[in-house]
Amino acid sequence: MHNYISRRAFFLGAMRAGAAGLATTVLSSTGVLHNIAAAQSQSRRLQINLPPYPFFDNLKTVMSEDQELLNRLVSDYARETPAAFQNPIDFLSRYVPVYVFEKTLRPSEPGDPSLPTLLWLMHLAGYFGGVWLRDAFIRFPVPGSPNPRPGFPPTEAGFTSVVARINAALTAFNGNDAEAIAYAEASLRGAQLQGLTDNYGYNAGYLDQILTGSKPTNAIAPVGYFIYHETLLFDGTYAVEEIRALDKWRKHAQQAASRPGSRYAEIVNGAGGADALPAIQSAGVARGKATWQPQNVFLAITNFDQPTYDLLLVTSAYFLQCIQATGLAALAASAVANADWARAAVRSNAMAVPYGGSYGIGLFDNTGQLPTFTWSDD
Repeated sequence: MHNYISRRAFFLGAMRAGAAGLATTVLSSTGVLHNIAAAQSQSRRLQINLPPYPFFDNLKTVMSEDQELLNRLVSDYARETPAAFQNPIDFLSRYVPVYVFEKTLRPSEPGDPSLPTLLWLMHLAGYFGGVWLRDAFIRFPVPGSPNPRPGFPPTEAGFTSVVARINAALTAFNGNDAEAIAYAEASLRGAQLQGLTDNYGYNAGYLDQILTGSKPTNAIAPVGYFIYHETLLFDGTYAVEEIRALDKWRKHAQQAASRPGSRYAEIVNGAGGADALPAIQSAGVARGKATWQPQNVFLAITNFDQPTYDLLLVTSAYFLQCIQATGLAALAASAVANADWARAAVRSNAMAVPYGGSYGIGLFDNTGQLPTFTWSDD
């Protein structure tokens, strides 16, 4: 059984480890989101100030802004997170996705009016996470890294694939049971970083690489931060607090594997060879490690300082947990043909699309700006 730790204990532990380790931009319809009211600490409020971010007409067909919800989440974050560890990217790219996936990974029937708002949250999480990492590469260059760093402003066309993939998931979520189950099974395979197994494998390899071979020279990597085996399907465990849904779907997948009549082995093996899920995962791991090796100066983190490295690790670990839990849900659901489980996987897969897709846009946005926190008196 995983030994859960409190959020406060995690943050304190992370600090100790650090001391001892993705045409013209259309803005949000409300413009620059300044002074979003959030948490109250006695008579003070934490505010998140969002700079301009891409919110094109095609994104508006699947997403809806909800500043009131964002305010509430900042309020919760301020209450739960010691002030010394509060960071806008930790909030947007870790805290917000945990909130979203804890909701979407619950078994469900068709219909969920919150999905457009949750997708918007994941768009913010991905986009600003990419902008932050781009900024970190610029602040901590390595010899031979590109300067100026290549980039381009976001365009509506750049989000065409993101919107199409979200719509495909939403159609399956709101369709009949057979459609939801079929989508869940198909989502385990697919194009690189789109199929859940490859996505998990690639990001497991990436996280392994930045903890070992590509670790910053002047930063310390926490021991046992991420433990996995590249050929054991969706088996990663973490030193940080895990999302509750991950343990739940681990157990469902284990039970599905041994249930009479289960298709678990058939789904895992597929057509055999390179089509088997362990082989897909292993290939993803190898690609993630190779992409993030220190020789790739475009993605080198060699000179990151400890706080930047710690933030990269924690946001990466929670991204991986969300993908892992979604993959386990898809596998368990399709193995035993449970439509409500399948819709949990389908809905969460929809959330993973902007998590990764908008991240990639932010990573190359040479006009992107970072969000900030400020405190104000009521």
